Amino acid sequence: MSDGTPMYGPDMPDRNSKITWRVPLAEPPLIADLGIGLHGVDSQVDDWCLPDLWSLHLYGYTGELEVCGTVIPIAPGLVSLVPPGVSTRYRYRGTSRHLFAHIRLPAQADEDCPELPVMLDCGTDLPRIRDRFETALETRPRLPHLARAEVWSLLSLLAARQSSRYDDVSGLHPAVRAVLSHIEAHLSDPMSVASLARGVGLSHNHLTRLFRAQLGTTVVAHIRNRRMHRAHHLLTRTALSVKSVAPMVGFTDLQTFNKAFRKVYGVAPRVIRDRVVNHPFEEDAAPAVALDLSYSQGR
Repeated sequence: MSDGTPMYGPDMPDRNSKITWRVPLAEPPLIADLGIGLHGVDSQVDDWCLPDLWSLHLYGYTGELEVCGTVIPIAPGLVSLVPPGVSTRYRYRGTSRHLFAHIRLPAQADEDCPELPVMLDCGTDLPRIRDRFETALETRPRLPHLARAEVWSLLSLLAARQSSRYDDVSGLHPAVRAVLSHIEAHLSDPMSVASLARGVGLSHNHLTRLFRAQLGTTVVAHIRNRRMHRAHHLLTRTALSVKSVAPMVGFTDLQTFNKAFRKVYGVAPRVIRDRVVNHPFEEDAAPAVALDLSYSQGR
């Protein structure tokens, strides 16, 4: 975004492809593989075809997906679902990471199954979708049934989003939705209101006014709350240390991270980490905090 050219936002091509699939969700999927994909290092183009597995990707990069002769833009905050036997081509723009799950759906699709497009915008549900993906990734080695449940829940959420068209009725300005998605995908990166505004082709003041009017908060406050929510998730649901978590949510200075976390949760991150390690099965091992993640009334 440094050159001021919009890289995402309302001027991007339509992200929802007309290509759709019937997806059988009556039973939990079987997970063949689950992880973090790293591409665009040795080659800027990859061709894929999984003969008997569905491919689910949550993207953190910009690129292109070609499927059934149609080229679909890839951007942070988008998720794709491709059925078995369908050939795909990915075009990257440098090093590209995404969360992926290769799954087998036990049932056959029929007319009662939900219909999903090949590419969906997670919109304001991105935090929940990403949390479920990461929880599945973390728990699969120890609790494979929980991992299956998380992926099943993720797919069901995507189906619910598609059927109710959440973002179409949310009333959010397209630029606000784009900025929310970008923030979720780049919590570990430096961010400023000015750079985010440039990314969606708005002025600093215009984006600030939109955030206040539609979300009742500031851009800076939203970024801080999302980073703290992510840090809390990582400290309570993974084995990562406090020192490892801090840079993953945008803090290069551990003291600053401790201060920011304590301001939101009332205790230092080390207290949360130790409590979870020493009492892993206690429901009250970590204090809860009410962060407002509803971006429009009636959600």
